[in-house]
Amino acid sequence: MAAGRTDLTEGNGYIPEEVGSVAIQATLANSVVEAFARRENMASRTKGVPRFVSDAPVIVAEGVDIPNSDTTLDEVVLTAKKYAQIFNISEEDVNDSLVDTLNTYKREWASQWARKYDNACLGVTAEADGDDGQPFTSVYRALATYNSASNIINTAGDLEFADISNALGLAESSKYFDAANTVFIAHPKMLSHIRNMETTGGNLVLPDPLGARPGSLFGYPLVISYGAATSGAASAAPTGDPLLIVGNRNMMINGVRGSVESAISRDADFSKDGVLLKTRVRRGFAVAAAEAFAMVRKTAS
Repeated sequence: MAAGRTDLTEGNGYIPEEVGSVAIQATLANSVVEAFARRENMASRTKGVPRFVSDAPVIVAEGVDIPNSDTTLDEVVLTAKKYAQIFNISEEDVNDSLVDTLNTYKREWASQWARKYDNACLGVTAEADGDDGQPFTSVYRALATYNSASNIINTAGDLEFADISNALGLAESSKYFDAANTVFIAHPKMLSHIRNMETTGGNLVLPDPLGARPGSLFGYPLVISYGAATSGAASAAPTGDPLLIVGNRNMMINGVRGSVESAISRDADFSKDGVLLKTRVRRGFAVAAAEAFAMVRKTAS
């Protein structure tokens, strides 16, 4: 095979992307759910994840009957959805030694998918129906159903220190609170409001506003997601209200049915000297416990 050419003779089957590939790195960079949520491998289209709730054990004296536990064992059901697309690419572009065309397509596809997936998991306001717009029950929807009056803090004016503190307090009051796994998730539009926010003493909440990354809030990691905004249907670029979500990341379950995969063929476009790149990924998502989260919604300037 000539140098600089891509072998397209074998590859009609899907090939999973390697861990260090540009496509996988793009998903981790653009999806908080991919990077931080609890991962559950799925061997079938649906999977039940057990959820155990029990009272605390008690001290039992010798010779005394051991009491029964008040235990509830239910499950959170994950249903995998397939995201897929086909790209028609010129064979000349594929063989261009100056541009890694296939990896460029895969990277950009993975980035757009990751942002849309985050929005489906975090910010879609509608009830889940399994379709492209509302594939899962998002964190926002779960909170709105659980207790929208308390766990969703709407701020129409400036973002106040108390808004974030109160949201964190709600998460900390939950029986699912876990300091080691608590994380703040912010839409990029929230960052300017956070940077300008001051404590009651007049100090900046973010101690290093000139730093390259937002850092942390109240000692907990602050991570960025383009999907953390309200939207009636899942979008890679939601235009709704920006959100700041806080809670136990392990209570967001990311069901992994299939990795980011791609297949290459030129059979269908043989008459056009064209190459077809087919990409897909299969994911399921569920909120294990809505009360593990709280959020601030910036409704107006």
